[in-house]
Amino acid sequence: MQIFRTGTFTFADRPCKVMFAVLRKSLIAAFCASVLFVQTGSAFALARAAQSNTTIKKKVVTNVTVTGPTVKCGPGNTLKSLTDNKWGFMAVQIQVTKTVTTVNGKPSVSIKINKVSWPVTPTHTPRSIYINHQALPLLQGETLQLQADVAAKMVNISGATHSTISFRASLQAALAKAETP
Repeated sequence: MQIFRTGTFTFADRPCKVMFAVLRKSLIAAFCASVLFVQTGSAFALARAAQSNTTIKKKVVTNVTVTGPTVKCGPGNTLKSLTDNKWGFMAVQIQVTKTVTTVNGKPSVSIKINKVSWPVTPTHTPRSIYINHQALPLLQGETLQLQADVAAKMVNISGATHSTISFRASLQAALAKAETP
């Protein structure tokens, strides 16, 4: 029989006691490691929960009236083009409920269009008055129905194409103003 010496123990002399001591130390080490692992995991979970509970939310709701720029009606619509124009000018005014929600310093804005009006419309010829008298209420209803998606989804009104394009351009600018935090 061979005798192996490790430290003060000899495996040949006391095999059961040595194996029991090694097994006990291994179990204690495994238990301590698992306890540390569970406590570390719990600490990470607590830190994550504490971090998620510290999100600061602030919600501010206001009613805002915004007027879009005056836009030239007709071919080659440009914003703020105030030169003499055959078809006149258009401006859109919207009243919105603006909700600014701030989470951890980052604001997000949502708006709801409550009212649409047009302080500037082409009124220099009877035909312009007639066309806009028919088209603008339709554009107003479409704006209130589509809300913030109105600029992308609004369709042109037959016979009032230039008024529709000018209305949409002024409305887009007014919505952009309203959406700023």
